[in-house]
Amino acid sequence: MNGASDQPEEFGVHPERDRQEEPQSGTDVTASADSDATASADSDATASADSDATASSSSASPHSRRVRRRMSAEHIRQIKRKRRRRKILIGVLVVIAALVVFAGVFVWSALQTKNELQQAVLSAQGLQQTIVGSDKSKREERVSAFSNHVSKAYKQTSSPLWQLASAVPYVGDDISAVRTTVAAMENISSQALPQLLQAADNIDLNNVHVENGTIGISGLEASQQPLQIADDTIDKATREVETVKTPHIAQIADALKTAGTYCKKLDGMVHSLNSIVQVLPSMLGTESHTNDAPRNYLILAQTNAEARPSGGLTGSLGLATVQSGHVSLQPFVSDSEIQNADEPVVDLTAEERLLFTDKLGKDIRDVNFTPDFPRTGEIVSAMWARQYGVAVDGVIAIDPLFLQNMLAVTGGVAMPDGSTLDGTNTAQTLLHDVYARMTPQETDEYFAVAAQAAFDHIMQNAGDFKSYVKAFSTSVEQGHVMLWSAHEDEQDLIADSAISGKLITEGAKPQVGVYISDETESKMDWYLHREVTTEFQKVARNGANQYTVHIKLQNTMTAEEAASEADYVTGAGNIVPKGQIKTALFIYAPANGRLVDWEFQNADDYKGVTLHNGLTVGVGDVTLQPGESYEITVHVQSAPDTGEPLTLRQTPLIEGR
Repeated sequence: MNGASDQPEEFGVHPERDRQEEPQSGTDVTASADSDATASADSDATASADSDATASSSSASPHSRRVRRRMSAEHIRQIKRKRRRRKILIGVLVVIAALVVFAGVFVWSALQTKNELQQAVLSAQGLQQTIVGSDKSKREERVSAFSNHVSKAYKQTSSPLWQLASAVPYVGDDISAVRTTVAAMENISSQALPQLLQAADNIDLNNVHVENGTIGISGLEASQQPLQIADDTIDKATREVETVKTPHIAQIADALKTAGTYCKKLDGMVHSLNSIVQVLPSMLGTESHTNDAPRNYLILAQTNAEARPSGGLTGSLGLATVQSGHVSLQPFVSDSEIQNADEPVVDLTAEERLLFTDKLGKDIRDVNFTPDFPRTGEIVSAMWARQYGVAVDGVIAIDPLFLQNMLAVTGGVAMPDGSTLDGTNTAQTLLHDVYARMTPQETDEYFAVAAQAAFDHIMQNAGDFKSYVKAFSTSVEQGHVMLWSAHEDEQDLIADSAISGKLITEGAKPQVGVYISDETESKMDWYLHREVTTEFQKVARNGANQYTVHIKLQNTMTAEEAASEADYVTGAGNIVPKGQIKTALFIYAPANGRLVDWEFQNADDYKGVTLHNGLTVGVGDVTLQPGESYEITVHVQSAPDTGEPLTLRQTPLIEGR
């Protein structure tokens, strides 16, 4: 044996053996692959891996030569994996950095948008009064401020930044909600407000007057087209805002709620204004309608001391004829002069017969048993035509609270007996005092004279027209004046306004109704105190909003007063003992909603559930002793497919005690 072969294998490297075993080593790597791997590996790591073997071989034999051990395939794969991880990490860090920058820029933009939105709503406060006001410069200044803020908010939300952000999971819905709301307000700003300004310029309130029975309002017809455009635009924008989902982020939700409230208020104001402007020229025979035939309107004067769902018992009626803006009033007649019909003057539905009896269509005193005033208008007009052969163009219902509101502006009116009706005493005089000191026949005559004198006085002189309009608007909101037109196109225009007194039968506009009707056959409702409140309770399983409706009734008459009060006021004990008040109660659930449950102070006072015009109605019957209070709690649900808040409509309140 030579010296090389005597060494153990682990101390040397045999080139010949290495070359012979190469094909079996499992690392059949091509020259290019090997050089690539070798070049990509760290040179220090390679030298360290081969140093021991090389040193042993050199010292063991002069014939041996240095040979570098090739890396295994697994080792190469590990190196490549490390490089891939390094690249991925760098990429992730770049993406995170980009997202941080994106988020920072977006948050800044969102804050700008929120600020502009809040400033827009703030500048829009009082816009209603400004638009109909006479100060043109102030009007334009306020509208300009609103438009500038909305424009800046719209510029932010219409950018690619917001478009991209709306696709982000979870918060994307919130961002879309903001974009929808801002876009809707931009439509109001750019399309509706210029039309409103044009209409306001056409209607110069300084030239509006009510004097000597003539109503003069210039520029109405010139304002009809721009107001219609504004009404349609604002209504569409409001509905778009109402459809957005409630944002997850509280701050965004609050901002959008404020904007939505503004849109809703503006929508209601403009719609009411548009309805009036579209209807008044033809109703008053003004401007291009001067050659039209005269219009006849029946004035229905009610007494709330004997309550009916939409007001009070009919006390007297008068016919007003209108032509070329001039109003002439014929003498009022007492309800006793209108003969009862043997059969209803209109076809009553089975629901109406069940709820209100045939008296609804037979007795003029009971035509407003129904809370749906358009139906009352139809019935009253049929009764008047039956008795006098005159077809009326509409019915206007008023009550002593309306007269009192208007007389507070126009000044008091002297009565034949030397007394004066004014803005402080009209309600008490007509709803209590005349019944306490006069016979039924005398009160009928007095009420007819008072209604005519007060209404005629109101039509003779408006006084301060702005205060006149405000008093009239307040009366409309409180339900003390209502209007029905026999002309279908005009009725359609006012149907959604408060002045129509229409039952809301659309689920998208949830409304709960609380209506009362006197069953004492007395004038005791002057002593009936009523409070009705509504409060959101929860979202039901079907997605509907559920509300708590709380009703409190109180008989404010004392036992001493009951003993001394006139029989005409107390009902003389014919139905219930003197001093007691018996009241029928009708609780209407929202359209497409329902009455969930109810709790009467006395369970026997709840009489059951029925239907009217597709609405669910709970019926009760409550009798109150002098000084007694009574509470009722009802839970109602709105339609499942609406997020609109609940509104309340009830029998008009009177001041009373």
